Amino acid sequence: AVSLVDCASQILDKEANCVKINCSSEDARVIVVGDLHGQLHDLLKIFDQSGRPSQNQWFVFNGNYIGRGSWSLEVFLVLLAWKILMPENVFLLRGSSETRVSAEELDFLKETCDRYGEHGPMLYSKCIDCFKMLPLASVISDSVYTTHGGLFQSSRIQEDSANPSLLLGSLEELDKIERRQVGENDDENITLNHVLWSCPWMADGLSESNYKGLLWGADCTETFLKQSNLKMIIRSHEGPDARADREDMGNMLSGYSADHEVESGKLYTIFSASMFSQGSRNYENEGAYAVLEPPNFIEPRFVSYTVENVPRLQHQMRSDGCSSRQLQMWENRTGDGFASMGISNPPSWTVPLSSDPSQSLQLREPSHVFEGLPLPNTIEEPHKSNYDYLFRLISALKQEIQTRDNREKELMDNLTKTKATLEVISQMSSSL
Repeated sequence: AVSLVDCASQILDKEANCVKINCSSEDARVIVVGDLHGQLHDLLKIFDQSGRPSQNQWFVFNGNYIGRGSWSLEVFLVLLAWKILMPENVFLLRGSSETRVSAEELDFLKETCDRYGEHGPMLYSKCIDCFKMLPLASVISDSVYTTHGGLFQSSRIQEDSANPSLLLGSLEELDKIERRQVGENDDENITLNHVLWSCPWMADGLSESNYKGLLWGADCTETFLKQSNLKMIIRSHEGPDARADREDMGNMLSGYSADHEVESGKLYTIFSASMFSQGSRNYENEGAYAVLEPPNFIEPRFVSYTVENVPRLQHQMRSDGCSSRQLQMWENRTGDGFASMGISNPPSWTVPLSSDPSQSLQLREPSHVFEGLPLPNTIEEPHKSNYDYLFRLISALKQEIQTRDNREKELMDNLTKTKATLEVISQMSSSL
């Protein structure tokens, strides 16, 4: 995982603050994805519905990969892997969650350590460094601007000091931001905060919000589009929780909202984490992604979806008072076994040993009751057989880890006792 993050960071570091995506072929498509907040199954749903990245299909992710979901690390690593595999077709932008301060608030270090144990802190540090490499915006086919939060303040000085007001920043100024060298507290970079945290509203003008970003009106959207010669903005950052108390704006329950429509084009907000939970509130919202197609890519088609009955981690089940036997895991399909699901290489019970490539470890099925079994009767084939297989394999892996841990502990105990005995013998010898 550390090598994966390092490799992706090197690729991201070479990209501009605002990446230009040129897709001119007739069969080109661009998929724009909003906040995922650690909800891996939403990402898998998007790939399942829209197809994977390819030579003719670009993906732009607007940030907030980590969040309150249970798979923040997995979401981030999967996307970094795609970036390495197809660097010219997958673009990862920075979100407001991808800062040191936000990562701490979201317990990202704990999640990383839960996955990687003593190697967790190093991986966490690598991820924080990788966040700084993420570009801030994209321009698709010279027509569509995407970013996480939104518009930003210009660094130019207001000439009329008698009536001071905020000036809107430009794409040229955005490219000059040093996104990589921010302080321990990312608040030191004001323009960066505006890009990550700003939000649209219905009143005209550009003004400070009560947090890190700005609030901008439809007149600012018109100015930005016109001066940049663009036709559309697709941003993210706000979900149903942020819009719950904003009656003047779209509620985001369908995963997207048309916020401004001006002479030069439109502004949309997109949010991709379905059935979103924030604190004690659970929202029955859909997630969404945008599909942009030629000739001009400015008539987005929004695809809404929900992912229900998502498998939860053990700490989630304990906190909800649920039993794993009560969870309906996946939708049913027809067919038999892994092959019917298109999986030609299911996980094996043998593990190659790096210490001796000619040898392999054959996992043995433990005799105790397996976690997750018995499966509920609501699960049909081929899923039932596949889940049974995977749960037994996981139990075998856990048993092997516990066995090796016990062996290492026993060895360390013996070494400690031996050391203590040698010290006693040494003291006795010196006193003679």
